[in-house]
Amino acid sequence: MRGKWNIIIWILVLLAAFYCGMYWYANRESMEEVHKTALLVEEEISGPDSENRDETDDSLVQERFLEIFAEASSEGDAAIQKVKLFVTGKNAYFFLPSYCKADSIALYYDEHQYALAVEERIIPSGTMISVDSAAAYAMTLTKEDGTKAEYELSVMQSENLPSIFITTANHSMDYINDMKGNYEPGHLVCVNDSGGTDCDAALEKVKLHGFTSLSVPKKTYQVDFSKEQDLLGMGSALHWIFQANAYDKSYMRNKLAYEMFRGMTSGYAVESVFADVYFNGEYAGNYLICEKVEAGVNRIDLADNAAAYTADSTKGQVLEEEDIRYYDTQDADTSGGYLIETQNVLVPSDLQRMSEEDSYFVSYSGRYEIRWPKEISKTQISYIQDYMKQVETQIAGCVTEEDYRQLAEVIDMDSFAVMYLIDLIANDVDANAYSTFYYKLPEHQGGKLYAGPVWDYDRGFGNEERNVMVNVNGYWNGPCEALYRNPFFRNRVRDLYHERFVPLTETILRAFLEETPDRLSLSVRMDSVRWQNNLDRLNYSYDCFDDEVAFLSYYFDERAAIASEWINETGVYHMVTFTVPEGTSKSCFVRDGELLTASVLSFMREELECGIWSREDGSVYQQGRPVFGNMTLYGSTEILE
Repeated sequence: MRGKWNIIIWILVLLAAFYCGMYWYANRESMEEVHKTALLVEEEISGPDSENRDETDDSLVQERFLEIFAEASSEGDAAIQKVKLFVTGKNAYFFLPSYCKADSIALYYDEHQYALAVEERIIPSGTMISVDSAAAYAMTLTKEDGTKAEYELSVMQSENLPSIFITTANHSMDYINDMKGNYEPGHLVCVNDSGGTDCDAALEKVKLHGFTSLSVPKKTYQVDFSKEQDLLGMGSALHWIFQANAYDKSYMRNKLAYEMFRGMTSGYAVESVFADVYFNGEYAGNYLICEKVEAGVNRIDLADNAAAYTADSTKGQVLEEEDIRYYDTQDADTSGGYLIETQNVLVPSDLQRMSEEDSYFVSYSGRYEIRWPKEISKTQISYIQDYMKQVETQIAGCVTEEDYRQLAEVIDMDSFAVMYLIDLIANDVDANAYSTFYYKLPEHQGGKLYAGPVWDYDRGFGNEERNVMVNVNGYWNGPCEALYRNPFFRNRVRDLYHERFVPLTETILRAFLEETPDRLSLSVRMDSVRWQNNLDRLNYSYDCFDDEVAFLSYYFDERAAIASEWINETGVYHMVTFTVPEGTSKSCFVRDGELLTASVLSFMREELECGIWSREDGSVYQQGRPVFGNMTLYGSTEILE
């Protein structure tokens, strides 16, 4: 019986093989064409980033650069830069910088690989063709054996913005993008929008920058010059940050926050300029070129002499104790300057925000990373840790005018008042948790502690689920919010609001919100095509640039209106503060006589992980009663039956 079944199985196998053979014979010509096309596409996109490709049809090609270059003339003195062709599916694009004459371009490619035709006209390499940015052209790549790949070619061009071209040592970003800490040397050429050379210099390093921003395809980078360079008129320095704004579909939130702070502070504030960036001829998108928050000349000047900023570090051993990490050096001088940044551990992944070589200390309000001195000794870190604890203690107990006067001898009140205003209006969810800077001047400069500069606000202005409700403060309360309980500090905040913020809004910020979208629009169009498959936006982004800009403007106006009523103490708004036993708290604004909504209570319950809310006397808060004054609700992890 078993033998009979074996014979039947073999007969079925032979029949299946015969059927497959006949199918292949009948379709062999079409299959060969598919195979040839697949080989053509594979060869077209061969290069440093194509070794792991597994596409077998040109319709599957997504977000690749082909070794086909466009070159456009310019009236300026800058050297002509070639840009690579970007393909996605059946579409192909040249992204031209703003300074080019875009009515004609020269095309360059390897004629040994294939022939290139535009509108059925063969274009030899180096040939100039006329183009119209409003039109699309049929482009065909043909191999010697007749196999073809066809695309719809478009030429897009930026406007008004400078362009930065970076060439890395390996002519590829693969190694740099593979892991934070990897870097390559290179060269940078910056061209202004009229074609003049702004900067032409060697780079010591091109590397990734940031933490959360590394999870999206469009990366943020740090570039380090071999020698200090003045980039885009922002002053000479070695280190610069190229912010991708990948989480912000308006592209404007970081710049808006930086301009707010610059217009209100007398201390250091980050300068920034929008630019189109190209890496190794490949368009990388619209970037915000920023000064790096660091100690240095033209930055936060905290050293006695400029040589200290570029001096070689000793690379001493890193030592760690319970709440401090420092270097095994014997420097006992505590009179110099300090730059610190909040780097709290709210979720387990926050432990990865700092490398094993970064120094830090823990204070009452959280963890602070040391940005200056570069290699801090135990004596120095113990000093700045004690100093911060003293400041936090004084802020917590700052009630009277005498308390305020004594605290003003230790900290710069105006910078803390400005930071309070920035927190209030920008409503950035990372404020007081990450990327919040403070710096202490050296003793010979007065030794006071300053709040700022502001940094990394792409999650502000309603761009996150935690701050999308205009009346809810998405950030954790910090030192500035604690200090606002003092009436004399409130008076100073009110004065600065009228002296600086109101005039700034009328003259600069309103113009920025109205004019910048037009200035960025063509660059944003190119960026949107380049990163069209980047779905890693935040939860409340709109589908298009114009809608996101409209929402940003709306959100700014709404928060500014709340700030005006709150700071001027008109009684229109009351603040409800939610706090938990470990001391963290969040707050929201409620109009006089209106209800604390279920959505706000649900949000606070999830954020602070509390089951019920009680008043100060222990009575459970009863939802549904109107709010007629400021109040604090205390959370409990107990579940109400």
